[in-house]
Amino acid sequence: MANSLLFKSLAGIGGVSAATGATIGIPKLLEDKGELISELIKTKNPDKRLITSQSLEDADWKKSWEDYRKANKNAKNGEDTFQLSDWSPITTEITSTAASQSLLNACSSNSKKRAVESSQLYRDVLNYCTRDTLISDLLKESGRTPLLKSEAATSPEWKKAWESYRVANKDKSEDAWKLQGFDGQKNQEGQQAWDTFMNQCETNLKSKEISNSLLLSQVKDWCTK
Repeated sequence: MANSLLFKSLAGIGGVSAATGATIGIPKLLEDKGELISELIKTKNPDKRLITSQSLEDADWKKSWEDYRKANKNAKNGEDTFQLSDWSPITTEITSTAASQSLLNACSSNSKKRAVESSQLYRDVLNYCTRDTLISDLLKESGRTPLLKSEAATSPEWKKAWESYRVANKDKSEDAWKLQGFDGQKNQEGQQAWDTFMNQCETNLKSKEISNSLLLSQVKDWCTK
């Protein structure tokens, strides 16, 4: 009886062909389980972000490519993790080099597939297609725009950010970020952004300390617009 009910249930959702009795569509049912990997990362591994750069020289892609080659160095073509079309076993020393376009393509396609957190595919995408989440990621996602070091120190945004930091710290025994030379700058009102301050903003925006709520708040106040 139980088998009969199971058969009818599967048939009702297109999982079984009543005419032939052949089970079809079950792999599709399993494939449809879970969430898009790109979305699953956001909820299950918020400390990771998919690498979005299209440059093969991107530092994160180069690191992933190095890790991928080390993990698969003895694998034959078609037997490596993502079954890259141009893959071949590696017999030479593995060093940091530009990533392969085939890895970027595999990461792009696999991140659009559905999976559950415990699946091998999800773990593989985490291992080879992601980077650490940065403070700048959280700020961008909250609607803030990070100030860039490439922007002029005389820009209104940088001047405002620096003035905010200077005023907030000028009467303290030690400024929040312990900037070397701050004592010589703290009473200079209305000046262009101090280069040392701009450098620290750049460093803090790239910080992986995403659980540091104080630093996150400081960077939001002093390094974004």
